[in-house]
Amino acid sequence: MIKANLDYSRESPSQDYTELLTEYKMMHKASDGMFNGRSLVKFITIIDNFIKKYNCESLLDYGCGKAVLYTDNFKKVADVPEITKPIHEIWGIEKFKLFDPGYPEHDTLPKDELFDMVISTDVLEHIPSTDLDWVIREIFSYSSNVVFLNIACMQALKKLKDGRNAHISLYTSGEWLQFIARITEDFPYLTVYIFADEFNQDGVLETNGFKIIPRPTIIPLIKEEQPMREASDFEHKSDIVQRWD
Repeated sequence: MIKANLDYSRESPSQDYTELLTEYKMMHKASDGMFNGRSLVKFITIIDNFIKKYNCESLLDYGCGKAVLYTDNFKKVADVPEITKPIHEIWGIEKFKLFDPGYPEHDTLPKDELFDMVISTDVLEHIPSTDLDWVIREIFSYSSNVVFLNIACMQALKKLKDGRNAHISLYTSGEWLQFIARITEDFPYLTVYIFADEFNQDGVLETNGFKIIPRPTIIPLIKEEQPMREASDFEHKSDIVQRWD
């Protein structure tokens, strides 16, 4: 279970967050291929569909890494036929900002700006649990409409210098959903999509999509969205999170 911690903020993060940020800055310097934005590749079409569905004209990529996919060097990350130009051009987005505190070129958050969509892929599992509340709230605070989150619910291949797995916040999709759903209560104007990477009962890696809408209600996604179910339809709040076949 993820517990909310209100002791920390962007201005005053935990010591663990600060030390990890220093380590990630060193990792960025160590290799051009490190944190280049590759995790975004498999979601390009999905995000494009959401951009069109919600008529988004502006976007913030929070935790973008080196964000090579947004440059003319995109082929170095994804040399596939369907990606023929930088991804913001594929999406038809002219106004976009990139943010990653571990990479100097993108380490400054925009001030007093809102974006139709904020996306964050392969980020939250790298944040200490003590800082998850303020980081998620910060992500939400930059969106006026839609948030897209991708979270890994399994261990990473990388290890940190202290021996911990790089995915230091390792929780089930259900735990992430319940935690994030509580935060969305303070952002009732947002629609939040969460795509969780996790192993199923047969040990096969899957990506399961969920939609959180105001009330809050959590809707697992399949090829077509299921009808909404109100929180009042369930006997217990914990029952809101489920998968529908």
